[in-house]
Amino acid sequence: MSTILYLIDQPLDERNYARFGIQAWRERGWEVEVWDLTPLLYPRNWQEFLESGGTLKPCAGYFPVTSMSQMEQRASSLPRVEYFIDLTGDGHSAIRAKLFLLQKGAKRVICATGSIPEPDRGRERGLVSRFRRALGEGFIPAVGRLASAVARRWAAPRLRPSVVVVSGEKSMAALAAGQDGEILRAHNLDYDIYLALARSARGAAREYAVFLDQDYCFHRDFVLSPGTLWITPEKYFPAVCNGLRKISQALQVDLRIAAHPRSSYPQRVPDYFEGIPVEYGRTAELIRDSKVVVCHDSTAIQFAVLFEKPLIFFTTDDLEASLWGKSIAAFASELGKSVINVDRDLGGVDWRKEVSVDARKYAAYRSKYIKTPGSPEMPHWEIVIDHIERAVHSGGVDGPLQVALNSNQAPK
Repeated sequence: MSTILYLIDQPLDERNYARFGIQAWRERGWEVEVWDLTPLLYPRNWQEFLESGGTLKPCAGYFPVTSMSQMEQRASSLPRVEYFIDLTGDGHSAIRAKLFLLQKGAKRVICATGSIPEPDRGRERGLVSRFRRALGEGFIPAVGRLASAVARRWAAPRLRPSVVVVSGEKSMAALAAGQDGEILRAHNLDYDIYLALARSARGAAREYAVFLDQDYCFHRDFVLSPGTLWITPEKYFPAVCNGLRKISQALQVDLRIAAHPRSSYPQRVPDYFEGIPVEYGRTAELIRDSKVVVCHDSTAIQFAVLFEKPLIFFTTDDLEASLWGKSIAAFASELGKSVINVDRDLGGVDWRKEVSVDARKYAAYRSKYIKTPGSPEMPHWEIVIDHIERAVHSGGVDGPLQVALNSNQAPK
């Protein structure tokens, strides 16, 4: 029986188990090994996940990595690995894990499927300019970032993938950046959810606007990022709720909140959304059945594009002054929309005009970021598994990988 190995850098909870397609491999007869680098790369995030009640998915082959030596021991016990799915970033320890596998002949698969509109970050891209910018967070973090940048440059030629899964024209940019592996045309993971919902029976249409919450004030990725969080609940929620009530009045619609999947509003006091109903785990369905979608820069915006729903983009004074403000503006621009600052006077906003849809821009967004034109209308991981099974059966693999990692071979 063949083994597929996943490298991930976020805890394997129920949601990620489904998103990463692990069950699909098992149903096709593969053994699945999952190396979770979160405890090693982001120990504070890992601890926060556990302390906040996060639950790991019971999964044979799941291995949370806490040290490089522990990873070497685990690797030495694996029978054979033909390919590994790389869902990690480019931190130093993640690079070492990838090189471990590549040095032993495993083939790397990367999923360039999460492309989103990005703001212009300026022209300074050299190591020195990056170091200067990072100094704003302190000398030690700046040195760490510089070391990581050097490691990435050194490792880049050695980390070339064998397969690059793409999901739109924008994700092809990974190939231009030196990712010269075989191209597998597919779509991003949320398109699977869209396919299932588009084929399912739809409930009666309801007149409501849904706000895509991003847990800006409390999400651990924001709270644990030094020097990046200026959005406070005392300012943020009253402004957003005021804007939502203006939409409700102008468009004669009810309101719903699609809570971020990792948010914890039921455990918090006060009721930050001031009585507006908050729903969990139903973001795609709420968008499908809505009249209008209100958002910042959530990746769930793509469901609004796929279901052809009107979008209203919100920002605040604090968001506008941050990198997230630039991201919101980039999203809105791609879809031909303006951005409304809910900290300002909203009396002059023509809300009915704001719910217009530019069909050409929506179609362009779909092709650019969500789905490669002509790719199969089937689940993402089925496309990947079909491709790898064909390669294995046709001898596309140089032979089974006997993973026996030697610490002397690891880059220091």
